[in-house]
Amino acid sequence: MYPAEHFQQHDGKQLQQLVNSYPLATILMPNSQSQLNDICHVPLLYDLEQKVFIGHVAKYNPLSLLDGQSVNLLFSGEDCYLSPSYSQNKTLPSWLYSSVYITAQVRLITNTDKKEQIMQRLTDHFELHFSKPDTTKWQLDEVPVQHRHAMYQQLSFIEFIPCHWRGNFKLSQNKSTAIRQTIKESLLKHGKESIAQLFDS
Repeated sequence: MYPAEHFQQHDGKQLQQLVNSYPLATILMPNSQSQLNDICHVPLLYDLEQKVFIGHVAKYNPLSLLDGQSVNLLFSGEDCYLSPSYSQNKTLPSWLYSSVYITAQVRLITNTDKKEQIMQRLTDHFELHFSKPDTTKWQLDEVPVQHRHAMYQQLSFIEFIPCHWRGNFKLSQNKSTAIRQTIKESLLKHGKESIAQLFDS
């Protein structure tokens, strides 16, 4: 079984927290001319009420041709090298990481009003995290509506409907509680707070 059972994360809130904190998805798409996947990177926002991911890509992106098909979304959280010094030499060198792997169905959006809603949601969300407290966040209506709609013709708006979530959190869960506590304290000491907090999950 891979990942090993002790590295699997089944807590839905933890999985959603990771995709919200690290929204840039690596999307693996089927390629009819190769056994390998096509890959693209797209920032996605998870709509908790609708239980879908929303995003947009350039209209020439291969995703634009996959309406109704399944793709895989990979979200990667923070990672770092684990030195034996972090565990007082009780572990071998390793790597800590967290990721969420989602199988989802592609649904292309053609309705202009819904495209506008998606762009508004994405803009509001990402501007909120981008803008500093003492600055005014950029507003979508700064672009005239006709100009916006013209630009939308160059984009494909997509909902990704998730059907299966898998979490892979490699955080030394196969070690004793005492060793994991030592590792966590070392991570905090070295400023790796985000990944250290996952040790409590």
